[in-house]
Amino acid sequence: MEILKFVTLESMNFQKLMGIYREGNEENISYFFPDETNHLAGLRKVEQKFHDYLKTDFFSKEGNIYYVLEEEGNWISAIRLFPVEGKKNTFYAEALETAPEYRRKGYAKKMMNLLFGKLKEDGSFEITDTVNKKNEASLKLHLACGFEIFKDPAVCVLNGHVDERAYTMRYACD
Repeated sequence: MEILKFVTLESMNFQKLMGIYREGNEENISYFFPDETNHLAGLRKVEQKFHDYLKTDFFSKEGNIYYVLEEEGNWISAIRLFPVEGKKNTFYAEALETAPEYRRKGYAKKMMNLLFGKLKEDGSFEITDTVNKKNEASLKLHLACGFEIFKDPAVCVLNGHVDERAYTMRYACD
């Protein structure tokens, strides 16, 4: 088991990444394309939208990193990290996801522990994340990984957006 680091879209296997996010992408069909009646066509549109976001937004910004947990060639979990401007080794995390067939087996926690180890190589660090208050599984995972509820309501460290429905979670390693 290892954690893979990607700083360009071209360096990653996009189809393997979509395997991790397939369930969420299927749920997003009705959100992004409410008039689409063909499920497969809708899924392809959502995946293209995801691809376009990574290409034109996420990977176009210096310092953004995608991490993927891989075991025996299978991509299991993924997370995006954005460096917080002006704060060394401080990151905002989003899109933490585990493929459905690997859930409830400890893989997300293993991935986070490997990620913490990787980030610690550069010294102390901090990660914040926004978690919906109703997402009990994500809250439980974050707390089990050593995050704390830092702000209620959530305030995004990247843009200051306040979300009454979420917490800002924080993990700090000195």
